[in-house]
Amino acid sequence: MHVLPPQPDLSRLADAFKAARAESGMTFDELAAASGLARQTLLNLSAGRYHGEVQTWAILARTWGMSLDDLIAPIWDEPEAQ
Repeated sequence: MHVLPPQPDLSRLADAFKAARAESGMTFDELAAASGLARQTLLNLSAGRYHGEVQTWAILARTWGMSLDDLIAPIWDEPEAQ
């Protein structure tokens, strides 16, 4: 029997973005300047309107001084029961 690996929950990317940005203390303008990404792209990621590309997330991880795996780890977590 072949068991498929779990699928990532891409809707949680916005939460991962918001948590990392909050931890960094950077404003959207500061993050845009440090990463070279458009402020509107950052706003869309934060709001969950855009999931971005791997390159975008790699740039953000490097800007925040963390690994890509650590940045997007929450998309693999089980949602907490509320």
